[in-house]
Amino acid sequence: MFSSFMGRGLHTTRAALSAASGIPESTLREWANGAAMPLSAIFTLRRHLPPQAIAMVCEPGDVRMVDIETSETNWDEIASETAGLTFEICEARKDGHIDHVERARLQHRARSLIAELSEIIKD
Repeated sequence: MFSSFMGRGLHTTRAALSAASGIPESTLREWANGAAMPLSAIFTLRRHLPPQAIAMVCEPGDVRMVDIETSETNWDEIASETAGLTFEICEARKDGHIDHVERARLQHRARSLIAELSEIIKD
């Protein structure tokens, strides 16, 4: 999760995330290297990372976290994102298989869509 969202040109840097969250950079580095992350850390990081990052952290536990705040659903955006993912799947399968690069790109897009969809089904 950290390599997908933290680093030069990505959502944030480890230093910026540390400053915003109050979690030491050394601890973030340990988590990035595979150390166990406590649930309280996920709650803290949730405020500073995009929903798909938190969804990725929660995937091994087969759970999703959603905000309790309600907002108006943008159905056009959901339809567009869903159609975009479908198109990318079809493009990736043109040659009969999905390679590791295509799989990573599809997983990233799917996580984003799952995070959006989780928001609209929380009621």
